[in-house]
Amino acid sequence: MDKTPGGTPFPTQLLYERIGGYWLTQVIGAAARLGIADLLSKGPRSSDALADELGISADGLYRLLRGGIPAGIFQEVGERTFALTPMGEGLRSDIPGSLRDVAIAQSDRAHWLPWGQLIEAVRTGKSTVRAALGTDIWEHFARHPEEAGHFARAMGNLSALVAHELTQQVDFSPFAHVADIGGSQGTLLAQVLRANPSCRGILFDLPHVLEGAKAPLEAQGLQGRVELVGGSFFEPGLPSAEAYLLKHILHDWDEESATAILRNLHAAAPAGARLFVLELVMPDNQTPSPVPLLDLNMMVLVDGRERTANEFQALLARTSWELVGIRPTQAGTCIIEAVKR
Repeated sequence: MDKTPGGTPFPTQLLYERIGGYWLTQVIGAAARLGIADLLSKGPRSSDALADELGISADGLYRLLRGGIPAGIFQEVGERTFALTPMGEGLRSDIPGSLRDVAIAQSDRAHWLPWGQLIEAVRTGKSTVRAALGTDIWEHFARHPEEAGHFARAMGNLSALVAHELTQQVDFSPFAHVADIGGSQGTLLAQVLRANPSCRGILFDLPHVLEGAKAPLEAQGLQGRVELVGGSFFEPGLPSAEAYLLKHILHDWDEESATAILRNLHAAAPAGARLFVLELVMPDNQTPSPVPLLDLNMMVLVDGRERTANEFQALLARTSWELVGIRPTQAGTCIIEAVKR
């Protein structure tokens, strides 16, 4: 019996489903890698026809598609014939807000193997990436450009989820230059520039990361409005701008490193410059939230952490930035605004 007489699942049944949750991660990741959502975008197809097109095992693919039913991404509409669910549509590569690269990145070894040693991260309070991968996460991506590409596009997809709300809530037109620090492929900066034609942009990141930004910016006709600047935000000499974007950067780092980033930014910024930190904010009450799980992810992967509103305020004050306010967004990320006095 799966359910109680009242029709709800037994707690142990729910627990069993949670225990097997990593199976769903890998099912969704495998489906994303194979591009199945794109192949099903025009309607249902048989698993045999899909396997023939992909050149893989018909039996293996059928079993994967069948496993995608409890994952919520496929439905079987006929004998060995499958269609996308509304959730599965999110794995298509050709739709706004696609999560295909997110699924690939989260199920890839750079995330998967360190999480397999979670107990060691809990025991030590330190990342398990070096033990699992032999190097830190950033060097791993530098050595494996295909994985780095999926990760960068995944971060771009997540940026797209908050970029619309950022431009709705913040008027960037008074700023001549907007610098996206650690901006990867420039997804967030591009939307800010499209919404504010008078602004020019500066995209700052490691040189090998910026290589992947050139084509997307050119495709959007923005290459003439964006200066690409390579470097490390741990070193002095960051670009000067009237406004800065810092999206999902500080949570990658411990207090000492986050302090160094903000101090370097403060040194580079002119008086009156605005800083827009886009981060999740840890609830300081018992409100159910996914942020504690993301906090564990930061511990496992990069020795980073999610922070409460009070912790952000203290971090900004310690680096001479004055907090203006914290605005939530529907995407979950908060807009933390600060100014250099």
